[in-house]
Amino acid sequence: MTLINLSAKLRIKIKTGKTMKHIFIIAEIGCNHNGDKNLAKKMVEEAAKCGVDAVKFQTFNSSALISRYAPKAEYQKETTGTADSQLEMTKKLELSHDDFLELSSYAKSLGLVSFSTPFDMESIEFLEKTGQSIWKIPSGEITNLPYLRKIGSIKCENKQIILSSGMATIEEIQKCIKILVESGTPKNQIVLLHCNTEYPTPDKDVNISAISDLHKHFPDIDIGFSDHSVGSVAAVGAAALGICMIEKHFTLDKNFPGPDHKASATPDELKELVQNVRRMEVIFGCGYKVVTDSERKNKIVARKSIVAKVTIKKGDIFSEENITCKRPGNGISPMKWYELIGKTAEKDFEDDQLIEDSRFDNQE
Repeated sequence: MTLINLSAKLRIKIKTGKTMKHIFIIAEIGCNHNGDKNLAKKMVEEAAKCGVDAVKFQTFNSSALISRYAPKAEYQKETTGTADSQLEMTKKLELSHDDFLELSSYAKSLGLVSFSTPFDMESIEFLEKTGQSIWKIPSGEITNLPYLRKIGSIKCENKQIILSSGMATIEEIQKCIKILVESGTPKNQIVLLHCNTEYPTPDKDVNISAISDLHKHFPDIDIGFSDHSVGSVAAVGAAALGICMIEKHFTLDKNFPGPDHKASATPDELKELVQNVRRMEVIFGCGYKVVTDSERKNKIVARKSIVAKVTIKKGDIFSEENITCKRPGNGISPMKWYELIGKTAEKDFEDDQLIEDSRFDNQE
C-alpha cells in the first residue's frame, strides 16, 4: 500500500463549502526505538492500536550523516547529556537495513503505510532499491542541494515527497521546491509540512497560523503539519486550517534514554490526538451556515410565537395590550408582529393561546 493509493484520504484541499476529509496521520517512530528492533516492533503495534495511518522510521549511516566535530543541539544535551558527541549519540540509534525491512513488512501486515526518511546519500540508494515511493525530506536537508536533486530525480510509481520546513524561510522553501520540480517531481506529488524544529516546541513558537501563510504562498501544493509540541492541541487546531497530513513523534515512554522521547507522544497521547483529529474532521462541517437536522426539531421549543396576553373576543383589534410573544414556536412568528397589530381577531382566544389567523402562516 502506497501513500498515493490513499488519495481519498490524502489529496485534500479544504475550501469554503467543502467537507473536511480524512487527514493522514503518521506516527514518527524515528529513532525512538534506540536501535532495538524488538522495541521498534512494539512501537509499530502500539501505533496501529492508536489508529494512525502510517509509521515512519529514519534510515541513516551516522558517519555519513554527522561530522565527528558536530555539536549536539541544546535539547539533545538536555536529554542525553554532554559525555558523548552527536555522532556517538546517533550511532546508538541506528537500525540495520535488514531490521528496517522486517519492521516495514510487519507494519504493512497490520494495515499501516510504512516508510523511512533517508539522512544521507547511501540511505537514499538503499531505500530506492526497496521500491519505496514515499520520500520524507527532513527540515535539516532543505538546503542540501545534492540531496534534494537526488530525491527529486528518483523515478518510481506513485511517488510522493513530504517536505518538512522547520528552520526555513519562505524563500528557502521556494528554492527547495523549485529544485525538486526541476529534478523531475511535479508539485502535485509534494506535501509541504509546517514545522518548528525545537523538541518540544514552546507553545509561543508553534505558530499554526503559518499554515494559512503556506497555503497563500504555495497554492498548488498540499500542506500538512509536523507537530513537535506537547499534547494534541496544536494538531487539532491545525486540522481546522486545511491540512492534509499530521506527523507526530511517538514513544512508548518519555523517560527512555535518547534525544527525542520527551518531545514525543505516548500511546495514550497519540490515541487522543487521533481521536480528536477524527472528531475535528466531523466538527469542521460543510462550510455553509445551515440549519442542521439535529437542531431543526428544537425550533418549536426554543422559538416564540404570538399568543394572547389576555382573553380576546372575535372582532377585537389586535394590539400590544392583548397579544405577546411566548414559546412554543409553531404559531405566527413574532417577525409578523407589526403586520398583525391592527388586524381584527377572527375567533375567540384564551390567554396564552396561540393566535391563529388565515392571513398569516404558522412557523415551520
